[in-house]
Amino acid sequence: MKDTSVCDMPRSKLKTVEDKRKQGSIWWRLHQLAGLQFSLFISFVFITGTLAVISHEIDWALRPAMWVQPVADNERVSWGAVLDSVQSYKPGIEIAALGIPLHSASTFDVIAIDNGDRKHVYVHPKTGIVTGEGSWAGVQRFLRDTHRRIMIFNRVAGVRVGILIVCLTSIYLLITLITSFWIYKKWWKGFFRWPKGKRLRSYVGDLHRWMGLWSLWFVAVMCYTGLWYLQGEFTAFERPQVEILAANSNNRGVAKPFSSGAALDLAISQILKRYPSFDIENVSVSDLGTDTGTFRVDGQTDRAFLVDGYSNAVWVDANTGELLRAQNPENFSLPTRLNAMNNSLHFGVFAGYVSKWIYFLFGALLSALSVTGAMVYALRLGKNEKSEFGFKYFCKKVWVGMGVARWPAIALTLFSFLAAPFFM
Repeated sequence: MKDTSVCDMPRSKLKTVEDKRKQGSIWWRLHQLAGLQFSLFISFVFITGTLAVISHEIDWALRPAMWVQPVADNERVSWGAVLDSVQSYKPGIEIAALGIPLHSASTFDVIAIDNGDRKHVYVHPKTGIVTGEGSWAGVQRFLRDTHRRIMIFNRVAGVRVGILIVCLTSIYLLITLITSFWIYKKWWKGFFRWPKGKRLRSYVGDLHRWMGLWSLWFVAVMCYTGLWYLQGEFTAFERPQVEILAANSNNRGVAKPFSSGAALDLAISQILKRYPSFDIENVSVSDLGTDTGTFRVDGQTDRAFLVDGYSNAVWVDANTGELLRAQNPENFSLPTRLNAMNNSLHFGVFAGYVSKWIYFLFGALLSALSVTGAMVYALRLGKNEKSEFGFKYFCKKVWVGMGVARWPAIALTLFSFLAAPFFM
């Protein structure tokens, strides 16, 4: 005999039965475990990562010394002129790196060490004059260090503890990604189904699903890159092979015919002749003023897409401007190539501001998913308990719902803020 007990139910009661079945499934429980129990800390990681995408731009907005009238690329002074300008500005200062202007209205950013203190020195891109200084501690530094390692710099058995903890969030994110396909039936039909629930609970549920669908590609990228960083803490990658460029690199530092800036400009002119597509992003400096002084010129070329600037690095004698050795990403092994791609994929810097703003937008969506997911949980409890939903009720239910995981979550989050003044 056919059972009509379920079929004859009103739609509202039928939906309640379906909700109970869904909540009782292992997929729903896993989704809640990963998305709710660790929601506080995961939200913190997502928000800091999203803001870190534009953290340099935030520092630019807050530091007038970085502001200039727009300067075209072909009007910029040479990299060597920037180097010489900082050395003349404060003799004895130790220069660590030179960074290209963020955009046409920004200065060159020189990282220097002055009496043991690391700082930024800003140089006008057209005049080559130092416009001012900035402290090493800033929005960019705080967001980068909190997002990457939650201000924990210790190592245990060679593993960086802070990075390990942050990378573990990629596992929880992967669980929420996989389980969402079982929870949201026929999910592929929801991309163009605009949230329109009549009540708050149904609207937030629709919104949560809609944002999740459009963020699928971004969640997948973050899962992949986060897991790659995680395994990188336990895997030693082979060093990329370098091509020797100098005819006799054993005679380094013998001739010192000109300034360090002139040597850098000479080297860059040779690099551009050898690699015409080289788009220089950064120059790292080591042992300047000694016989072993070296420049490392990083940037992008047309030899490989998505790799970081270091993959195209060229090392230069800082005294003579002679090219010493170079890396060619075309010759990287597959694991090394994948490793070289990870930073660009994770930070979204591979297509300039186009990719950066896309990453910022979807990072904001991902951060909002944690909030709307917690709201769905609290609203469901409110309906079952027939209680009025409000901010206090939401905080109480989410706090209880996180279980024992709330204590390490809040401790790690607060530690980032409390430890920042000591490490920045």
